Amino acid sequence: MDTHLMIGIAVMMGLIGIAASRDLLRMRRAQLQPVALRVQRPVDRSRPLR
Repeated sequence: MDTHLMIGIAVMMGLIGIAASRDLLRMRRAQLQPVALRVQRPVDRSRPLR
């Protein structure tokens, strides 16, 4: 094969790999977003109210 063609294919594969890795990292960051949760303390009827 022609050397220029091989270099061109390598560059294209590298660009595809970079785009895929950026997309995967973006998806992982979206999964790591914290979620606000409401927590209620259970009512303990054995203790008197203040």
